[in-house]
Amino acid sequence: MQTLLQSVYPSSTIMNILIIEDEKQAAWSLSESIMRLKPGARILGVVPSVNEILDWFADNPDPDLIFSDIQLGDGCAFDAYAKLEIQCPIIFCTAYDEYLLQAFQTNGIDYLLKPVDDRDLLRSFQKLEMLQQRASAKPDMAALEVAIRQMVETKAGYKTNFLFPHRDRLIPVATEMIAYFKVLESDGDVVLIDGQSYHHNFTLDYLASVLDPAQFYRANRQYLVAHRVISNIEHIEDRKLLLHLAGRYNDKIVMSKAKAS
Repeated sequence: MQTLLQSVYPSSTIMNILIIEDEKQAAWSLSESIMRLKPGARILGVVPSVNEILDWFADNPDPDLIFSDIQLGDGCAFDAYAKLEIQCPIIFCTAYDEYLLQAFQTNGIDYLLKPVDDRDLLRSFQKLEMLQQRASAKPDMAALEVAIRQMVETKAGYKTNFLFPHRDRLIPVATEMIAYFKVLESDGDVVLIDGQSYHHNFTLDYLASVLDPAQFYRANRQYLVAHRVISNIEHIEDRKLLLHLAGRYNDKIVMSKAKAS
């Protein structure tokens, strides 16, 4: 049986798609959804950083469509777009709250709220087809850049949820459910208020940049802790303090007095 999307895009039509996403599991999940709904698509690759966006477009022609995250590990995707002349439409994928994104729904592109839902992906392809029929698929990059930077650079733009890989699926977690992040060399864990934990591959610098400092405190080079779970602070050495957390957590988080002052 022919799906609605296949009636919009015949199987003989090949659409070249580039994914810009720094979370491997999110990129994999999006790729799977695209190929499930649009078998004629070709995924050209996954680009995880601002610098690699610039490198990719220096060596390749524009794709037919870009799916792009906004906040990447080394900066905002618009830092790259400002240096390029992107001619193809872009569908943004983001974890920001929906009310912050209403301004984009009539701006010549679309957005997908993470975790990506197949129905939303189908709607985005249908909107793209409509815009192409009107010969107006080129995005208004200047207006979008202003609006998105306002989200990223203000308190309202702080990250409100994450997707963490667990076995063969992605688990959405609201930031209010997070007790602390731990990063040890290249390995990281997030521990939830209920004691459950998941692996992640974020750097602490990135996490500190996307989380509200009024809600999360960077205790040292390895831990970013939610204020709500800190019950008290104990002096353990002349220059060291021990954070006591309100809950049964295994990690002992030590910080310097200089950091606390």
